[in-house]
Amino acid sequence: MEPTTTPSISSLKPKGFSQCSLRLSKLRSSIADLERLNKERTGTNLFIPSTHHRKEEKMLKGQLFVDQYCEREQFSFIDYVSSGFELNFMVAVDFTASNGNPRYSDSLHYIDVSGQLNSYQRAIMEVGEVIQFYDSDRKFPAWGFGGSTAGAVSHCFNLNGSPRDSEVVGVEGIMDAYATALHNVTLSGPTLFGPVINTAAEMAAKSLASHNGSKYYVLLIITDGVVTDLQETINALVKASDLPLSVLIVGVGGADFTNMEVLDADDGRRLEGSSGRIATRDIVQFVPMREVQRGSISVVQALLEELPGQFLSFMRSRDIKPLTSQQVPH
Repeated sequence: MEPTTTPSISSLKPKGFSQCSLRLSKLRSSIADLERLNKERTGTNLFIPSTHHRKEEKMLKGQLFVDQYCEREQFSFIDYVSSGFELNFMVAVDFTASNGNPRYSDSLHYIDVSGQLNSYQRAIMEVGEVIQFYDSDRKFPAWGFGGSTAGAVSHCFNLNGSPRDSEVVGVEGIMDAYATALHNVTLSGPTLFGPVINTAAEMAAKSLASHNGSKYYVLLIITDGVVTDLQETINALVKASDLPLSVLIVGVGGADFTNMEVLDADDGRRLEGSSGRIATRDIVQFVPMREVQRGSISVVQALLEELPGQFLSFMRSRDIKPLTSQQVPH
């Protein structure tokens, strides 16, 4: 797909009249005219119909000058991924005790021998099966949090049980590691997101330094409870907003997830850290599984709805362009 060129007008300023005296419902002009005004350093007259004279007469209300004019190439999500950019999938699973004992059928972690997926498995499968096609090596970091391993509660442990390497191969590898962990991890608590987000952010930061943004990370957090470390989580998200990272959160079970809406920031207000720092962009999408199950939209549709926009907001903020044919690794 060819990139489109979109002009950006940095400053449109009427001159000769105060701001409050100029009231226009519409102003239409071609891009060529605006560029010409900028090059020639001339203004164009602004008129409105006269209310005191014949209908065809107009009153001069001011002049429009274009102080700055520039053109920027606006690339699409497809432009990036088709040139070799990748989405790297990461998963974090809630092992807090509120999920219920995995051995009993009323547990959110219960694995049905008939093959029916529980909510955790469903979220992993649906999201992972889409994102894995944008990841060439299909090696996915997978963690658990809120569970006890080796007698101590951990808020970011490797799902595969390895002391060093968190990666598993493919969505099948995540599913196998998850099922095995249910036999080896004691459910505990509380529900902390901060450590997992910080770990994912560290990986994204290292990748940014070595790959110049051509790898974008997508962390899927699946949880049954309200986050306990809300401010610490906000701080971690604000810090991570400068990195090639998006965080997808799926809420399973019947908990009150009102606080999760704060993290999503869909009201247009960006997250603010405890130091007063404002997130540079929105990187979170939260979806309660029960609402998805009531409607016609799938989990993956609901979760990935904002991902292309978040991806593009990062690339454009860093002025990162799609790879050229010479840059694509062979």
